[in-house]
Amino acid sequence: MKNTFLPWLPNETKAYAHQWFFMAACVYAILMVPLAMLARHGYGPEALAAPTGHAFEMLFGFALALIAGYLLGPMPARRLAFFLFFWLLARVMGLIALANWLTLISNAVFVTLLAWHLLPRLWVAKKWRNRMLVPLLGLICAITIVIAWIDQLGHHGLHRYLLDESVQLFALLMLFMGGRMLAPTVAGEFYRQGMELEARVQPRIEAGLIVTVTAAFVLAPIAASASGFLLIMSGALAGIRLIRWQLWHCLARLDLICLGVGYGWLALGLVLLGWVKLNGGDHFSTAVHAITVGALGTLSANVIVRVTLLHVKQYPSRIPQIVAMTGIMTVAAITRIGADFSTHREMLLAAAAVAWSASFLSVLFVLLDCLTNTPRRKST
Repeated sequence: MKNTFLPWLPNETKAYAHQWFFMAACVYAILMVPLAMLARHGYGPEALAAPTGHAFEMLFGFALALIAGYLLGPMPARRLAFFLFFWLLARVMGLIALANWLTLISNAVFVTLLAWHLLPRLWVAKKWRNRMLVPLLGLICAITIVIAWIDQLGHHGLHRYLLDESVQLFALLMLFMGGRMLAPTVAGEFYRQGMELEARVQPRIEAGLIVTVTAAFVLAPIAASASGFLLIMSGALAGIRLIRWQLWHCLARLDLICLGVGYGWLALGLVLLGWVKLNGGDHFSTAVHAITVGALGTLSANVIVRVTLLHVKQYPSRIPQIVAMTGIMTVAAITRIGADFSTHREMLLAAAAVAWSASFLSVLFVLLDCLTNTPRRKST
């Protein structure tokens, strides 16, 4: 078949999804939060002025780009270009008030392509804990379409509810994938020091996390208190898992400490989210931002840099920017949470937005530097 639509990409050209999607996610992260701040004051895209618009783009725009970059792997460049095209189209159309149904269609096409490509590959895992990614990613892709569709129908209450509860799905994904990244790297550092880390993946705790978060999501519409209690349990389990990795023995590996900071935000965020549900839902947004800014922001920045550096055979432990971007993201999370309790709310929100963008700007500099050192690869 001739390359009709993308003639500048030869048939044999291979591309790595993380190079394309991580770059797109970084640029979008840098722009999205300041645009949302401007929109709240009437100077930005109207779609981002509402909290639901900002939340949808954070979870189903930014986070889905990270998932695509991390899991898609190498593929023909033309195919990857179609993935990225529909993701970009969904983001652009989402900012145009007159393109509502085109936004739904482009989001639906992107997540359908993502599910079609990923789910069969992930299903070959033998252990049920590894296969858990298939229904989880499938549900995330399906709920993307459902939320966008409900928004077009004008059911704003249901739209807001699904957005709020979907945070738990992304938290579970971070619990699973963050643990699978931390456990072997920490064990490797222990081995380098002549020690042995007994608590690695910790399958029982991981199974407990899967069960508690899944049950909390299922019970949310019928038993909010039970859902909150289960989220507190999951946060406690995540904290225990983090402690058992004994990161205090890895102080020479600040990249691992920074990953641990992100995982710690995740544990704290789940506890806060559960506590909020047990107490009637007050400060729900505060707890959510501990997960989306503290955990998602910190983990995504570190994972993007780590994967990119390893691809060009550089060691993340030798890149001082990792500590800086993690520290700046921590400032973003603290100021965003603190804004909900301060009389200087707008000032703190602005500071959080600047810190968030500054952190991802640092990530973008690392990506651009690595991109110039990556040779073009072709399939044999």
